[in-house]
Amino acid sequence: MDRDGDPPFSNGLHLANLAVSSNLLQDSWNDISELERRINQHFLLRCVKRVFPQFEPATFRSYGNIPVIIDEFHHLKYNIIAFVTAPVTTGQLQEERDLVSSLDIPEFHFLCSENNSTFHINKAAISLFNSLQNKLSILKEKVVASANSEDSVPYIITGHCLGGSIASLFTLWILNKLDATKRTLPLCITFGSPLLGDSAFQQAISQYSTWNSCFLHVVHKDDCFPRLFLHPPTTNPSQYKPFCTFLLCSESGAACFEAPESVMELLTSEIVVGNRESQSVDYKNVIGCLEQRLIHYDCSRLNGQEADSYKAGVLVGLKSIQQQNEVSDALIEDIVKHERGVIRRQREAFDPAKKLDEMKVYLAFLEWYMKVCKANGQGPGYYDSFKNARERRDNGVDKYKTILTDYWERVVTEADKKPQVWGTPLRNRWLFGGTNYRRIVEPLDIAEYYKRGRKDYLNRGRSEHYKLLQKWLEDHPKEKSKEQAGPSNSKLKNIESSVTEDSCFWAHVEEAIRSCRLLESGGSSNSSERAKLIEFEKYVMGLIKECKVSPDIFLEKSSYMQWWREYVEILKRPMMGDSQNSPLVAFMGDEPYKNYAKGSPRMFQEGHSNVNPPDSSNASLRSTEGRKISPSSFSLQFSLRFLSLSLVLLLSLCLCLFLFLSYFSR
Repeated sequence: MDRDGDPPFSNGLHLANLAVSSNLLQDSWNDISELERRINQHFLLRCVKRVFPQFEPATFRSYGNIPVIIDEFHHLKYNIIAFVTAPVTTGQLQEERDLVSSLDIPEFHFLCSENNSTFHINKAAISLFNSLQNKLSILKEKVVASANSEDSVPYIITGHCLGGSIASLFTLWILNKLDATKRTLPLCITFGSPLLGDSAFQQAISQYSTWNSCFLHVVHKDDCFPRLFLHPPTTNPSQYKPFCTFLLCSESGAACFEAPESVMELLTSEIVVGNRESQSVDYKNVIGCLEQRLIHYDCSRLNGQEADSYKAGVLVGLKSIQQQNEVSDALIEDIVKHERGVIRRQREAFDPAKKLDEMKVYLAFLEWYMKVCKANGQGPGYYDSFKNARERRDNGVDKYKTILTDYWERVVTEADKKPQVWGTPLRNRWLFGGTNYRRIVEPLDIAEYYKRGRKDYLNRGRSEHYKLLQKWLEDHPKEKSKEQAGPSNSKLKNIESSVTEDSCFWAHVEEAIRSCRLLESGGSSNSSERAKLIEFEKYVMGLIKECKVSPDIFLEKSSYMQWWREYVEILKRPMMGDSQNSPLVAFMGDEPYKNYAKGSPRMFQEGHSNVNPPDSSNASLRSTEGRKISPSSFSLQFSLRFLSLSLVLLLSLCLCLFLFLSYFSR
């Protein structure tokens, strides 16, 4: 660490060293060189055709006069997909330097977000990408399938010059289809690629911490193409902006930078701008030099002149690229400031995957708390226990609730603002984890809300992240199919350990208690409060029929049972009309609710005739003593009893026959 507490190197430096030490750069460039050889052969064949028209050369996919070749190469530990275009001039690219709005690029709408609704991509790159859609779609499915398989093979996506731009777009296209927690995300390595998009495009990519480590742009100091769009033909500043990690190099050394401001300053400075007349660079020699040394900053070369180790490392890195020119103090200060900013943001970046397992531990504590608060049916339940806070165990709950809420608020906020495919703001792992959190923790927030004497939680107190978690779950196809299917047999069997599915159930209970007391005091319109109570009845009975409430609500000390006792008194009044004949009144009045925790169909059969029980075709039968008898055992018992009765009758007949014969034999 330096004196400011910053790590001396960034994630980009580790990525660059990995690429150098594992031969990724060498293998990528070798595969690119093979494709460039094929393209050169293609042009040679075209020349031959001019002389011999009957000869038909090989064809390539092309945009205008720029042929493109794509191929996959298999290596021992990874596969490489390489993109190469025919040699282009700076003049050709300058003609296509315009930017295309994301509004006209539906393939990349997933990068749009609430805070970043539009961005722009280079016209030449996106046009060429669109011309390759059919072939790229097949390749994309192949890479995604490999990443999702158990024996996945890492993919390297690479390209040179304009081919590097296509490689970057293709990598983004793949990343959108992959779970960020996958360990085998593709790595994109470009060589001498022109800048691809504007600042909004860079910001859209930077929102994903995992995506930032999937791109490495290798730029030689003499290569003019990476800085081409930084020199606009007009006096207006360039709209282009670099993204992710840049490895600036020469035969004498290399340095890594991630801050887009740093890269832009260096691409236009005398340090990187070497041979201004160079049209293209062969990266083979510079890669060979890099393989002989890892990219590290040997600060001993400064002879102790710089006390700030991070600043010294940046200075040494720049001097290793261009040893002839002096590096100005102002440039060094700017770069250090920008790079330190990137490192701090990386350190502070929120990565939900790293903390999800930790959150499961905290949630497990709350599940234990729920069980303890039941007290074998004698307790008030965890909602009322937390609300009243009379036990020692209640004091530590708030700590875990706060930690869980902070985590899930950030997860939901990030998911809501980040680029996403429509309809899937959260991957399944987080969506169902967030649902468990919401169903357990939101009742605690409701308890805290009403404990302070407030009212109308649903409209005035509910957090936005709860609303979004609920909406995303309701929109999920799996949840919709479950709603249509109704309660399953497994759900009936697990009622006792279930949680109430509507996380706002207790808010409805509190409002129903308030309505009862308003009716009791006469402080509100009888008709409006009566309507609310009737609606609440229907709501509760609907949940019960679908087995969507926890048995905790029927604990005698719970707020629900408190409401029920108050409601029973109100039902005796004439103003309630025929409400006392409702399904819920029958269900609660004859006490079939006591069978609810057992998942027994009797809880419906002993209630009102209007209450429809869940499917009980496979449910166990019960004897009059309440002993559980399965259909198969019932059949066996019936057979045994029939056999016993038959034997008794046979013996009786034999006895009668014996007496009859004995009588006449005299």
